[in-house]
Amino acid sequence: GVYREVLLVGVLFSWFPNIPWDRQPFSALRDLCDPFLALCREVMPPVFGRKLDLSPLIAFMAIDIIIMILRPQPRM
Repeated sequence: GVYREVLLVGVLFSWFPNIPWDRQPFSALRDLCDPFLALCREVMPPVFGRKLDLSPLIAFMAIDIIIMILRPQPRM
């Protein structure tokens, strides 16, 4: 769940072009988010001439699936 929140912050900050991604804490945020998003970009590359990146959508869906698999099911 924590990684999902970190990913959300990273995706939201990516909308602002003036953020200094080479300085802390932004470089740490990028280092945490970019490897997983790069995997998701292989599944679905950006569309509309690379203007619309849907990799965060794939990433959030993958995280939700992993959480559903790993969460213990209640016994009846």
